Amino acid sequence: METNNVCEVKSTIFTSGWALKEYEKKAKCQPTIRITTCIKKLLEIMFYTSTANPSQKLTVSQMREELIHYAQAGEIENDEIPKEAMIQNWIGRFSRYWKEAMALRALDKTENSELL
Repeated sequence: METNNVCEVKSTIFTSGWALKEYEKKAKCQPTIRITTCIKKLLEIMFYTSTANPSQKLTVSQMREELIHYAQAGEIENDEIPKEAMIQNWIGRFSRYWKEAMALRALDKTENSELL
């Protein structure tokens, strides 16, 4: 008797054809756009300039404007220019990598100086 009640409950929850592909809700995602190596090199130069001289520090929007100037000069394509959010994410990842590399470099330097 109990199994019949369970079957009745399941049939009310799942209607006929609920798993068909035509009923799937597909997210309308845009294709993933990656930052090209040329853009990465330009962003690295801007990052290093900001790090070396804090008075010349660039914001994300200023970095994007610089990339637009490069595109107007014909050095890069207009469709290669990433959005500000993508540049911000790149800065976060790159600065994390850069801080780690600088910490390892300082650690190696102190270990070498202790050996001498």
